[in-house]
Amino acid sequence: MANNNIDEIYQEHSRRIFLYIFSLCHDTHVAEDLTQETFVKAIVSLPKDCGSVLSWLYKVASNLTYDYFRAKKRYSDIEAQKDLIDFSFADKLIASEEYHLLYHCIQKLEENERKVITLHYFSGFKQYEIAAITGISYSAVRVIASRAREKLKKLIEEEQG
Repeated sequence: MANNNIDEIYQEHSRRIFLYIFSLCHDTHVAEDLTQETFVKAIVSLPKDCGSVLSWLYKVASNLTYDYFRAKKRYSDIEAQKDLIDFSFADKLIASEEYHLLYHCIQKLEENERKVITLHYFSGFKQYEIAAITGISYSAVRVIASRAREKLKKLIEEEQG
């Protein structure tokens, strides 16, 4: 793959990948590091028959993020990390108040729900693509998405009073 193709891929997708990783780890510096590592690993290991570079990037990003949590023995403690979110950084990324509320409500969802909602609504993946990226069965992704939408609706209604 030519260097300018790699640069184009990075320019086109790096922000999405960063935001996805940040939504999982809630740490700006870790997300930046893992984003860089994602592109290095994804480009080096890109299968020749890869249908979608973006899907491959998300799969690599997801795997690296969970490897990070396992290495730090924090994987089972993701929910406890919510209090450590750098909201000032998140505020900069999310300009409108409506999206700010939505972001905070999404953070209250369970890990798999957050992942499915983020990949579908913010990255535009279809449910079968989310299944391939996450390794969750297609039918489980459908159920998770449905339940997550209902929870998110209730959370937003609660926040709005």
